Amino acid sequence: MLSKYGGRCLSVLALVMLTLVALGAGQAQAASQYSYDCTFCHQMPPLDSGTAKKNPYTGAIPGNHQGHASAAVNSCAKCHGDASGYAMGHRNKTIELADGIGYSRKIAAGFVNQTSVPPNPMGTCSTVACHSDGKGNLKATPAWGFAPFQAPGDCSACHDVAPASGNHPTLGSKHAAYFGTGTGSCVNCHTDHTAQAKPFSHATSAGRAIEVSFTDGGSFAGNKCSNVYCHSNGQGSYTPPTWGAALDCAGCHGDATSNTLSGKHAKHVNNAGFLGTNYGCVECHSATVTDNSTIGTFANHANKNKDVAGAHVGTPVAGTCSTSYCHSDGKGTQKSVTWTQTEALSCKSCHGSDAAPAFASIAGEPNYANAGADQPRANSHANHVFGAESCQNCHVDTTTDGLSIKAGAPHTDGTRSVAAGNGKSFSIVGNSCSAVSCHDGGGKIAGVGAAKWGQSLGCAGCHGDAATLTTNAHAAHVASKGYSCDTCHAQTVTGSSTFANKALHGDATVEVAGVKVNSFAADTKNCATSCHLTGTPKWTDAASGACGTCHKALSTTVNGLVSSNAHSAHFTASYGPGMNGAAATSCSGCHTPNTAASHADGLVNLAIGYNKVGTCSSCHKQSTNWTAGRVSCESCHSTAGGELSVIGTLTAPDKTLAATKGHGKAGVSCSSCHDANSGHINGVAGDKRLLATLTGSENQECNYCHTDAGKVTGFKLGVKVHQASGLGSKCADCHNAHGTANNMMVNGTINGTAVSFTGNNTFANGANTGVCQVCHTATDYFKKDGTGATHVESTKNCLDCHAHNPSTGLAFMANGACDSCHGYPPAPRKTIAAVTFAVQGNWSSARFEDYSGGGGAHVVAAHIKKDANPSEGWANCLPCHFEGQAAHNRALPVRSFVENVTVKVDPQYRFSDEALVSYTSAQLVSGGVNKSGSCFNVSCHFRPSPQWSIER
Repeated sequence: MLSKYGGRCLSVLALVMLTLVALGAGQAQAASQYSYDCTFCHQMPPLDSGTAKKNPYTGAIPGNHQGHASAAVNSCAKCHGDASGYAMGHRNKTIELADGIGYSRKIAAGFVNQTSVPPNPMGTCSTVACHSDGKGNLKATPAWGFAPFQAPGDCSACHDVAPASGNHPTLGSKHAAYFGTGTGSCVNCHTDHTAQAKPFSHATSAGRAIEVSFTDGGSFAGNKCSNVYCHSNGQGSYTPPTWGAALDCAGCHGDATSNTLSGKHAKHVNNAGFLGTNYGCVECHSATVTDNSTIGTFANHANKNKDVAGAHVGTPVAGTCSTSYCHSDGKGTQKSVTWTQTEALSCKSCHGSDAAPAFASIAGEPNYANAGADQPRANSHANHVFGAESCQNCHVDTTTDGLSIKAGAPHTDGTRSVAAGNGKSFSIVGNSCSAVSCHDGGGKIAGVGAAKWGQSLGCAGCHGDAATLTTNAHAAHVASKGYSCDTCHAQTVTGSSTFANKALHGDATVEVAGVKVNSFAADTKNCATSCHLTGTPKWTDAASGACGTCHKALSTTVNGLVSSNAHSAHFTASYGPGMNGAAATSCSGCHTPNTAASHADGLVNLAIGYNKVGTCSSCHKQSTNWTAGRVSCESCHSTAGGELSVIGTLTAPDKTLAATKGHGKAGVSCSSCHDANSGHINGVAGDKRLLATLTGSENQECNYCHTDAGKVTGFKLGVKVHQASGLGSKCADCHNAHGTANNMMVNGTINGTAVSFTGNNTFANGANTGVCQVCHTATDYFKKDGTGATHVESTKNCLDCHAHNPSTGLAFMANGACDSCHGYPPAPRKTIAAVTFAVQGNWSSARFEDYSGGGGAHVVAAHIKKDANPSEGWANCLPCHFEGQAAHNRALPVRSFVENVTVKVDPQYRFSDEALVSYTSAQLVSGGVNKSGSCFNVSCHFRPSPQWSIER
């Protein structure tokens, strides 16, 4: 028991025993040595076990205490009387229940412990006010311990669903339509007990007044609801209804004629004089109502939202009718108006206010861009409206003055109403107008065809177009040069399709005037203009204005080929582009063509990108001067002053770096190698224009200097190519004489790979973009793919061992034997006795190894003969380095790659057939901590050899 229930239960048992003893002895008791409260025996309130038995581990008991009581002692008094003064003596084996609750199964002197079987079912309450409808009608409770009530489903166990009195939401009532008839409707006017931690605890206050509480504010007094949103106009004006009475729409909102409707309602429901008709509620609130007095969807009424929807409304957003047909240009583009705006609307507010207007609206005529004939947004209003009075010409059924709408007019009904008025006449079929009284020019123009809306009749409709307007010199000016009509008829038109003065159009007089027209003789048709300088060509004689009559032009014209300034450099010079002096296209290459409106205006007209003193950007991208003589090589081939020149379709090769990274850095000028007077602008790529002495066999241009000691010295003299044929056989395979971003004019790309070369210590790098690496695929070291054995540090100057200018052979071949990397043989730094080497016949090519202990016993005559010569190669090394070249990766410096040193004695030197030759106890580690080993089972030594090096 002690282990299961703990010392507390034992203490209680002891207390009970002491108490019984004391009672039996009839002696007075002293105060208890323990401090008790209700929770000493059971939780407050007691836990519900949910079963028919008590749970000894938690103290939970059968019943529904959790839903009825709280932790306060007085909460027990509801059913058990005043418990505030309960002492331990209340444990009398009887569950005390107040008589007023009508409990049906009282148990006297029948204490039920945890092992007993309690009565089933347990008792019920029948006279307790907690279980009533709040109006004095008591309800019999479920048995004690029954599954706890759940809200809101069990609310009806005490309450009837909505009472029939007043305006409660009974079936068919107005409140029922809004809130429904279930228990969920109660929370709209009464406290929502379902949201409370104990939804049924309010039953303990039975007999209280009926609580009316609105979730959104407001009050109920004197049988009236006040300040309740449900009974307002939605704009903050409240109507206090009397409970049990009824209100119609006008009771809250007002009506059309009372002018009490909020916002812009009056502008819509009582404004036929402006709109042409009045709108009912359903026009804008079809989601809520079906007519002016019938709610169609109760959920959308009194929901604090302005549910605006209707055939003409669209989708209003934040008080803005932004997709309403009523507020549109009639062709799908809605106008944004707000419900509270103070600006008054006019015709222009909808029709003449396009966001991207094609023209300025005069009287509200639509000014959206014309989408073309037969399109929804075809638009020819610009040519028809001259004032507000113009509207009635075509829309007489809608307006008679262009300023107001006729009563009952077809306005905002989604259709176009086109009808002639104001003395005009036309016949309309589909989108075409025929027999239009406006199009006959007052009788001067005959046979004008039907005009289609959105399709301009245009000048050509009566006069013809550039192709057909061929009378006299029109073709030369309109078709050839593209002159607009206002060039010669500026009084009448601007451009070729816009009237400057409509009064002068169709007046039977040809007005000739313009900025280029000095005078025009109506009788002789002679025209004095700035176009023809001092000439006065005759309008009826085309030959009087022929090409070449004003200035020199082509070699085929009467005045011959123009030769001023740099013309000769372009037409006749051997070094120039050799333009054809007989071809008209040669002129238009630099000048505006003869057909251009700017031609023959008294000015030297250059094409876009050309400037006599500046940049002729179509060819010369850098600064040029038409009158300053011959340009420099750099002006075309360098980007230092601009872009590269483009002659024909070929861009000049970029030689920008020649002066700073190429031969120019050494003072070699362009003319040292190139013939400046040869015809090189010939459209042929790769034409180098080299001097005759530099052309011929491969690499002759490079050898011209690099094999001549009088021109170059040092490592630049006698440089060789790397291969006899193929890639590397030409100097240009690796170098660009005009310089690159790399040092030594090394190409930026070799063998398809970008090359990085910034100095003699960058022949190789970790990114495999070194100049040596980009071609290597079959070498043992520094391969293009990053593989291969270690050779030397990538920062090593490869030229130390692989000269570019060897005395014999090709460039970059190894220039030494074994002794070029280490001694032949390597010599020890520390010996027992002095050892002489590096003299003839005494290890002449030996030198100290570069890592501690590396020299070892090499300079022992029995290991390496004294007269060993590097030309003998591996012959003297194989006895101890039996794997030879296969295990020799030439990683330099050796001190940095000591672990690569491999020792494997030739098996022929083994001492016994039972065991392999061994070299043991060697620890070869870069960094100076290496340790040399010894040999055993070697016929050279009949016992384990001494350690290879006494130093390590």
